[in-house]
Amino acid sequence: MTTLESTYLVWYCRACKKSCKTQPRTETACRCANPVRGMHPTKVTQTHEPEPRRLHALTDEEGRLRSLARKKQRVRVTYEAEVSEAWLVRGAGDEKRIQFIVTTADGSRHHVDPRLPGVRMEAIPSAEEETS
Repeated sequence: MTTLESTYLVWYCRACKKSCKTQPRTETACRCANPVRGMHPTKVTQTHEPEPRRLHALTDEEGRLRSLARKKQRVRVTYEAEVSEAWLVRGAGDEKRIQFIVTTADGSRHHVDPRLPGVRMEAIPSAEEETS
C-alpha cells in the first residue's frame, strides 16, 4: 500500500516553540494568549497511510453491469413499450419513413426511428395469443 504525503506551511511561536499557525489550516499546539509568530514559515511534510477502501459485495446483476461498462463494449438494450403515436415522414424525393413514440410501463416516452442501425422492433404476443 502506498503512503500519502501532506505538505504544510507552519509558523512557530517564538515564546513556546510550538506551532501557532498552519496553512492549510489545521489544529495548532500553541496556547499562548499572544503568540509571537516567526517571520517565515517552515515547510513540513507528513506521511500517512490512506484510509482503506470499503469493500462491498456486488450482486450478480451489478457485477454483470459493471463488466459491460467498459468503453466500446457492444451491447443490446431492449425494453417493452406500447406504441403511443406513429406517423409517416416524407424525406427527399418520394421517400417515406415511419416514426414511433412509445410509452414504457413507468410512463416514460421514447422516440424510435426504426431506420437507425441496430434498432429492431417486434410485436409482443398478447396474453390471449400465448394461451392458445
